[in-house]
Amino acid sequence: MVWGLRIGWAAVAGLVFLSSPTVPEQVPPLEGDSVLQGEAPEEYRPPIDAEVVDHFRPPAHVGAPGNRGFEYDPEPGQPVWASADGEVVFAGTVVHNRFVTVLHRDGLRTAYGYLGWIAVAEGDWVVAGQLLGTASARFFFSVRAGDDYLDPGSVLTTGHVRLVSHRDPHGRSRLSAYGK
Repeated sequence: MVWGLRIGWAAVAGLVFLSSPTVPEQVPPLEGDSVLQGEAPEEYRPPIDAEVVDHFRPPAHVGAPGNRGFEYDPEPGQPVWASADGEVVFAGTVVHNRFVTVLHRDGLRTAYGYLGWIAVAEGDWVVAGQLLGTASARFFFSVRAGDDYLDPGSVLTTGHVRLVSHRDPHGRSRLSAYGK
């Protein structure tokens, strides 16, 4: 059934991929090589072309409130791209929401959340700019080093991140649809 969905969406993914950045051909590490043994630091691109409506706010302690990444305000169905080369270590559902996690050669892990559709599978090697899926009515992006969450703005090295108020010009919360 999963293959049927992946093949059935191939045409849509192809159309979205045509509008995504050019992806250079790259091969995964050789067997026995660790993805953690990268020679040069990775360059991380923004995963989506949308506004950040809620920025990184580290929690005071484990379980405390905060925002462990960037919350974006995308158009549903908008393409989500891999920020850097790496191996998909998770692609599936967490509490009824679709997520993809990619482990990069430098040891960082990026997570892409609240996807409408997933275009990759666990174990796939992806390159920067490759289609991972599409956004739903919201999109979340985080970066981790081990168990520590990092500010994505400090890691993204290309493109630009534009932080905007979580309130629209009329004073309404842009996050109200998300229960915040």
